Amino acid sequence: MIFELFTLIDISETKVYRGPDRVQVSKQANYNTIIQTIGLRANPLPSAVEQLNEDVKKHKFGTNFKGKHNIWKLTFEIEMSEAHSLSMLENDFNLVPILTELDETIEINTSVLKTTDIKEKNIYFNLVDN
Repeated sequence: MIFELFTLIDISETKVYRGPDRVQVSKQANYNTIIQTIGLRANPLPSAVEQLNEDVKKHKFGTNFKGKHNIWKLTFEIEMSEAHSLSMLENDFNLVPILTELDETIEINTSVLKTTDIKEKNIYFNLVDN
């Protein structure tokens, strides 16, 4: 199964795990959080993270977000077909803590991923291929 993840939270894979550059370390920590959360049910095979800058009306984010924003896209594959579904991902990711004040262009009131909040949804998933 192939899924796409879209988020307004910076999940750039920097491969910087420690050191004086807090921003690069925090971006990698967010990426690790994403991969580990997916991995609660099955090991993901992720592709590279893409950073986009486009109008959020083309996406399924919360109604509080308007206009052009930085958006991160991660495509990943799960080999076990019943290990994940869109609803499982939505449930697993809701309220997972993240690090902020990176390259996000949105105002973040609470440093968590939100999958169900109609106004502040900052992450969602698409099923690309069964």
